[in-house]
Amino acid sequence: MQMPLGAGYRARHDSVRHQSDSRRIRPDDPPHGRMLITVFTDASYCSRSRVGAYAAWAKADGRTVRHSGVLKQKVASSTLAETMALVNGIFVALAAMRPPAASKIIARTDCLAAIHALTGLLRKAATTRQHEIVVAAYHEKIAAAGITVEFRHVSGHKGTVTPRNAVNTWCDAECRRLLRGARASASKPADLAAAV
Repeated sequence: MQMPLGAGYRARHDSVRHQSDSRRIRPDDPPHGRMLITVFTDASYCSRSRVGAYAAWAKADGRTVRHSGVLKQKVASSTLAETMALVNGIFVALAAMRPPAASKIIARTDCLAAIHALTGLLRKAATTRQHEIVVAAYHEKIAAAGITVEFRHVSGHKGTVTPRNAVNTWCDAECRRLLRGARASASKPADLAAAV
């Protein structure tokens, strides 16, 4: 089911239909002139320091882009960190791939709550308020780009069982590496020479 402003969510994975000539065609194949981009994201979060890190992997037309970083502001929850990672990954794909209008992004994450946040399915009012700035920025950017985003859940922490799991494992390892570095630098004592 697709919703306005690219907030579609499909519960089943990689459906395939058969045509009369028995060729296998994905229903998601875009017509010529449109781009189909696959994005994977993950986040790591420290509840003690409220620091989050994210990693994103995007691929379209044989081109792969990887991007990761530490979130610039303190984050209130792991769900918010995952939602920010998902939005950052989509924004990175838009900037790097420059898809024409009517293109499609298939965004994969191991966090269903992040998908619910961006598709308006969060149930608690406090959680919805916590996500509203990120969700508003997402909807504004997607509407301006004129693209569709379809969210899909990928099982996390499965190693390299499938190519999808392998990409998710790379994202997970990369954001955990960045989070360790961010926490280590935050816990270092201030330089005495700088304080004088």
